[in-house]
Amino acid sequence: MKLEQVIEFMPESIRRLIGRQTFLPGEAIVRKGDRADHVYILTKGSTRVSNEFATGQRYTFAQQNTPDLIGDLEVLAGQEFYSTTNEAQTACETIVMSADTFMQWMRRDNHFACAIAQMLAAKMYPTSNENGRIKFQPSIQRLQRYLVRRLDEAPSELFVLHSNRQQIADDIGTSIKTVNRGVNKLRETGFISLFHGKISISVEQQQKLRSLKFDT
Repeated sequence: MKLEQVIEFMPESIRRLIGRQTFLPGEAIVRKGDRADHVYILTKGSTRVSNEFATGQRYTFAQQNTPDLIGDLEVLAGQEFYSTTNEAQTACETIVMSADTFMQWMRRDNHFACAIAQMLAAKMYPTSNENGRIKFQPSIQRLQRYLVRRLDEAPSELFVLHSNRQQIADDIGTSIKTVNRGVNKLRETGFISLFHGKISISVEQQQKLRSLKFDT
């Protein structure tokens, strides 16, 4: 049974204990280091999942879309604090419940427990696989892969990337200085252009960027 159906048939005893909360783009739903005392079900919108380190560097490594859960991993693992920051990428609507209510629902509803297990497996496998691989990619290769992914998300004859350098650095797990070096290198070799400081990519450049090969 899918999560949407599970929510529809939520036990009345649980329904009385839940709430609903809306988050605007950029607002943190949970923040790394805060007490993991609530679980959220994302019912509308998308979020960015990132990890922050003592150096001040932030690495955005995943995106969550409807329907999905936030905070479930920490609660199920018995962890006291959230391990990552999860912020709204678009306007988000959520169902919110205490950690105790979440565990109570898991024990009472086998369909809910099954849906959570399947979602956790689907969410964790590709994320762990990518995290293990991306650390070994040169930064310019990460930037190239990132730009190709953004091109795929919004095809255009003249693509303009509106993300700032900090956002790019967060998304590929590096520093602004490293991003700037990569951008300059790709511009100097004709793979991208700059328009008022924004990365722009023509049709010809898109083809070159997609076919760019790196030594392995």
